[in-house]
Amino acid sequence: MKSLSKVEVKGLEALFYDELISLISGFTYKNFLNVILNACEGSSVKMNEIGRNYSIVDYGCGSGMALCKFAELSQGQIIGFDIGKTMLYRAYKKCKSYKNVKIFYHDIRVSSPFLVDKVFISFVLHGFDHKDRLKIIKNAYSNLKPNGEFCILDYNEFDFDSKPFWFRKLFNHFECPLAVEFINTPIKEILRSVGFKSFYEYYYYKGLVRLLVAKK
Repeated sequence: MKSLSKVEVKGLEALFYDELISLISGFTYKNFLNVILNACEGSSVKMNEIGRNYSIVDYGCGSGMALCKFAELSQGQIIGFDIGKTMLYRAYKKCKSYKNVKIFYHDIRVSSPFLVDKVFISFVLHGFDHKDRLKIIKNAYSNLKPNGEFCILDYNEFDFDSKPFWFRKLFNHFECPLAVEFINTPIKEILRSVGFKSFYEYYYYKGLVRLLVAKK
């Protein structure tokens, strides 16, 4: 698993993660994150209605970028899970002024007792094999209240082999073999098999990235 996945960020990459993401995205990531939150308004639990009551768990919260955004919108409980010590340190430091944010060292393949309105996961699911993805999806379903929503921001499904050589070369350089397998996986079918009943989809970066919102 460790040899195939690049999901856990360590070392210098973890120390400068925000800066690297900004650079790789052409300095668009902060605005992109705002767009993602606005896209969530199309779901039944609107982000601009979070105000006082809605709770959120971020699976693989990393350096806490999304956690801080959620905390700005919600006075409800905001929870972050991660296993990267450097990333957790950055998230703690970044979110320390938000009293409703709680961050835990926790492997998302293991169940947790929280019950929330939304589970959010950003560019994490593709870094696990099928067996572990299924565990994560089942855990998300268990963590959600009735009518709660699982928000998956990750690569869209597309024909990898039909992409230009330069694209495949870059993708294979920066991503792991599990990511290539992920883009050919019918995630909605897996979500339906677990119990999710309806979906919203939003596409970005010329359709290569998708926000998939699955309703319990």
